[in-house]
Amino acid sequence: MKMFRSVIPSWAQPFVADIKNVRPDGNCGFRSIAMGLGIHEKLWPDIRRAMQNELETNEGWWRAMFSKEDERLYGWVHSSIPYSNTVKPAPPSRWFSVPGHGHVAIQTYGCVLVNLAGNHTESYFPLRIGPDLILDPVVIGIAN
Repeated sequence: MKMFRSVIPSWAQPFVADIKNVRPDGNCGFRSIAMGLGIHEKLWPDIRRAMQNELETNEGWWRAMFSKEDERLYGWVHSSIPYSNTVKPAPPSRWFSVPGHGHVAIQTYGCVLVNLAGNHTESYFPLRIGPDLILDPVVIGIAN
């Protein structure tokens, strides 16, 4: 996976333990989360379902959080997560995006997400749970 190192900023490369290439079928962000959690990428539908459950279970919290950025963000994120794999590849409106999907993924799984795309990096941390509740924290880096 040496060819993928070029998309990761040089300063971050020493911190990368492993690089996985997932199938680029429009579900690649959800596949990346699955693999970062140590499960097979083919379980990406489970990642989507768990994230949708998180959004619906804690709807009031998410609406309040997302409304600080854009009143429509909750509705967009909520409607973009459910997806049937009968249409391939997934349309761009269903792709994993940050910060929206990133925030939901880390809250769902209690992990840290580092977006290593572009000329800058972004790190996302769980907001409702603290380090004392995460015994073995997982840090997932994504780049495209």
